[in-house]
Amino acid sequence: MLETEQYYRILDLEPGASPEEIHQGYLDLTWVWHPDRFAGHPRLQQKAHNKLQELNEAHERLRSVRTAIQTQNLRTKSKPQASPSQPKQSSVENLYKPQVSRDRGGGDQRTIKDSRSRVSFKGREIDAWLD
Repeated sequence: MLETEQYYRILDLEPGASPEEIHQGYLDLTWVWHPDRFAGHPRLQQKAHNKLQELNEAHERLRSVRTAIQTQNLRTKSKPQASPSQPKQSSVENLYKPQVSRDRGGGDQRTIKDSRSRVSFKGREIDAWLD
């Protein structure tokens, strides 16, 4: 864990910072230490390049540590229960099944003519709206 604290220090953050804080700290420091800001000063540009490499490594390591901790937490929380239970009916399962109304006495016998009669619009109203 000592190594992780060092990465927090590189990003100027307190240990235990949230992922958003880690990312924002990384963005702030990459803006400050970007080598292109020191284009006229080769020594400072090299120093900025080295600092940017440290920032990249610290950000990547902290992200991977946070991901590993979150994965471990999810695994411990989502362990299956030993007691048998009925499977829950998911609303996603029936998402793409057509919903057919059976109130016409037998089946859905709509025709194209029926559906056209329901759609009506006045061309003049649309033309006036478009002008």
